[in-house]
Amino acid sequence: MIEKNIEKCLMIGMSMVMMQLEPLVVDLTILTKAVDTGAVCLDGSPPGYHLHEGGGVNNHNWIVFLEEGGWCDNEEKCKQRSKTKRGSSKFMAPHEFEGILSNSEHLNPDFFNWNRVFVRYCDGASFSGNASLPADKKSNGLYYRGESIWEAVIAELLSKGMDKVDKALLGGCSAGGLSSILHCDKFKAALPGAKVVKCMSDAGFFVNMPTYKGENKVEDFFRGVVNLQRVGDTLMKECTEEHDPAHCFFPQYLLPHIKTPLYIVNGGYDWWQMDNIIALDPLGEWDACKNDATSCTKDQFAAIQGCRTKLLEAVKPVQDSQKDGMFIDGCFHHCQASRGVFWNGPQAPRLNNKTVSEALGDWYFERPTNTNVAIDCAYPCNPTCGSFAHSPGLKPSFRYWSKA
Repeated sequence: MIEKNIEKCLMIGMSMVMMQLEPLVVDLTILTKAVDTGAVCLDGSPPGYHLHEGGGVNNHNWIVFLEEGGWCDNEEKCKQRSKTKRGSSKFMAPHEFEGILSNSEHLNPDFFNWNRVFVRYCDGASFSGNASLPADKKSNGLYYRGESIWEAVIAELLSKGMDKVDKALLGGCSAGGLSSILHCDKFKAALPGAKVVKCMSDAGFFVNMPTYKGENKVEDFFRGVVNLQRVGDTLMKECTEEHDPAHCFFPQYLLPHIKTPLYIVNGGYDWWQMDNIIALDPLGEWDACKNDATSCTKDQFAAIQGCRTKLLEAVKPVQDSQKDGMFIDGCFHHCQASRGVFWNGPQAPRLNNKTVSEALGDWYFERPTNTNVAIDCAYPCNPTCGSFAHSPGLKPSFRYWSKA
């Protein structure tokens, strides 16, 4: 009888583990009525989001997480984008919740039973475009209405119960991580009754810095986005009064003006910034280095380390802040919070023996800790960096670390 009971308990335990590991796929909610207010994707279709409701003691707590997906800085690129899920809800599908959106208590202990929202990104300007309606022939039939999408989604969530929020966290990855910085104080203002409102940006701290050839390509690119979609009208006035609006699309110029507590999660060697800011390389001269960091030349390695130095200089206000925090590891990745394996799994990078999940939780809940600022040493000193640390024969790559 005892053996049977033990066997039964083991079976129940295994079933619970399997249930926790089963992917959580959440249906898409289309905001059809948002079209009436001009809140539309690039192609004019209504925006969308995914909501998995919380429960228990945390049913009044909310995470709003903004999707990644780059930007478009001219009409042709935006036109192409409008024919994909990055520019039209016609191509969107149900979304798997993992990482910070997971409903597994084991994998996501701090937020698993919060109301968790994933907002789809379909405007191409980090939810910040503000061009006039209606779109005419001159605009190629495109709608640049990201800020209206932001406002429509927040209004919808307030009607779904977020107006009674206790604790809230705004987050996002990449272009969504930039948007979480751009909209941080707006999020706080939308929740006047909340006890705690904070923001986090995952791989969204894009630094205004030149390529290895000394050309400032990323500033030109962001200026194209800002001008095309009239983003300047939606940026923080405190910033645009001091700087070119294109500069205020970079987080480093916004930090002094953000009042809401902010947590920065970024790789010290973010592969997207390496690929698209530091080493724009149409001739492929950097291919060997990007595919295997041990193959980088002395000059390439100096440029890579210089990128990390520029990032650390740009986030210095966070380091000096009493309310903010950051997790800057020495790894080659781009986005962690929305990817389970890098959020809190065995392959997740660690700083001070903590994953980003643990470090962010300590900061958000103000748990006793030595510091909320974790900055890794320079590559290649962190043995927990990347899947290559767990897979013999796989080389450290600026391109494939978080694309596996």
